[in-house]
Amino acid sequence: MNWNRSFTDLIRNGRPAYWGNWTLTPNIKPGAVGFVSPDTGDFTLVKEETPGLALSTRGIPNQWKLSSSNVQRSESNVNLDGSATDPDTGVKVTAGVEVKWDFSSVGSIASEFGIASETFISDLTTLGKSDTYKWLYDQAQSVSMGSNGQIAQGFGVVTSAVYAHSGLNVGSQDNSSSFSLTGSAGAVQEMLGGANGKGSFVSTRQNKSVDQHLWPYQSDQLAPSPIPIAYTFASFDGPLLIPNWINRLGAFEVVFDNKPGCTYVTHIQIGYDSPAGRQHDEFSLSGGISKTVSNIPLSATNIRVDVKFQGVMNSDHYAFNWPSPLGQWLTGRRAIEMTGVWPGQTHAREV
Repeated sequence: MNWNRSFTDLIRNGRPAYWGNWTLTPNIKPGAVGFVSPDTGDFTLVKEETPGLALSTRGIPNQWKLSSSNVQRSESNVNLDGSATDPDTGVKVTAGVEVKWDFSSVGSIASEFGIASETFISDLTTLGKSDTYKWLYDQAQSVSMGSNGQIAQGFGVVTSAVYAHSGLNVGSQDNSSSFSLTGSAGAVQEMLGGANGKGSFVSTRQNKSVDQHLWPYQSDQLAPSPIPIAYTFASFDGPLLIPNWINRLGAFEVVFDNKPGCTYVTHIQIGYDSPAGRQHDEFSLSGGISKTVSNIPLSATNIRVDVKFQGVMNSDHYAFNWPSPLGQWLTGRRAIEMTGVWPGQTHAREV
């Protein structure tokens, strides 16, 4: 089971450009240099920091709660024997709470954290400057990911990280498994969603096999420092900076789909700037026909699409613009859908 891949997919439902850090590896921090496996999202560190980068920090909502659809979460009050002490207050714990996650099937995930902040590289364009690029190229070459002055996709720099004071990642390795966390009510609630780093637990219990990563990882302890739980990553295609890299990109493509039932003929023009100059293509589509314009180079900028629905008296026009597709198109792909029944309203929208 590839937990980090599943965790990343869960995160991307709300944060499309992020990778997960399932095992809570501490060396994933903004400015760290290394390479990411596109299949797993696992980060391999090459250098701890990139010279000359300025970092900034922003506050984000302090509760992080993600789970697969077949996870049931419950809370119940429990009596503890007073043998454990709350590490924040020093008070013996007698009245406690148990938070339990029931996983109906193998591969299910629960992830809950109290978020501290997000730290990020203040100016990403620094990564593309000649001195920085040369230094990064030397690091890429040292791990066989750079040759002839070109950095291979997958090698690059961590550009931001979401840090948590405390929390847990738990994944089910069996059908009908469960995991629970017990401690003083305040400390457990703080561990799973607090903002001040005072979270802790007294004990854990599991039924069947689970993969678990807790912070703090020991009972009756406070976490020593925030830990990264998710990150963004910039890579390169040769000298081209890809600001948010989530998979290998070969070229850009735009899919035009004149939906079945559309009774208009659409006239489409697409153009973009490239090192060879402004490039153009144009064609027409009738209802139920689609066409993909592919092999648009990753160096393309200022991509513009004009869609015209051919009317009798007048025509409807729609325009789409992407000045920096390498920064805007995470997957390298865009789709435009066209609908309308003559003489009624027309629609062209990005999907």
